[in-house]
Amino acid sequence: MRAEFEELIRAVTNEADCIDDLTEIIREQRSAMAERDVDSVNALMDESRDIFFDTQTQDALRNDLAKKLAAKYSCEPKVSSLAAVMDNEERTIFNGAADRLTQSIFVLKSEMIILNGLIDQNEQYTSMLLSEWQRLNGDRVAQSGSADFRG
Repeated sequence: MRAEFEELIRAVTNEADCIDDLTEIIREQRSAMAERDVDSVNALMDESRDIFFDTQTQDALRNDLAKKLAAKYSCEPKVSSLAAVMDNEERTIFNGAADRLTQSIFVLKSEMIILNGLIDQNEQYTSMLLSEWQRLNGDRVAQSGSADFRG
């Protein structure tokens, strides 16, 4: 296998690994939130931030390598175009790595949709609680004839 394609395949695989790690951290965060473990949530937030930066680094490396190879072989920096200039062994391994990256991204997007749904539910629940609190406090204001306007 040519070193330049091996390097690209390694970059694609490393990016998929980072995304898989990020997905796992998001799942752990969701579990820690359900258990109301604030310390774990905060620690996992820090860890997810570090993994996110690693993922960005791997993404930039993969993009750079793809662009360089595309320029060298006069093709587009896309999986199908790059695979077309590879030999059978390289193509098979590369397509497998690209499929894995695509799957990792899909799973991460699914986790983000779940997380966004939970955030939306939390906003609605908080809004309901705040409305009820204001309603109850409003009754007290009407009874006492005064209100506290401090923020």
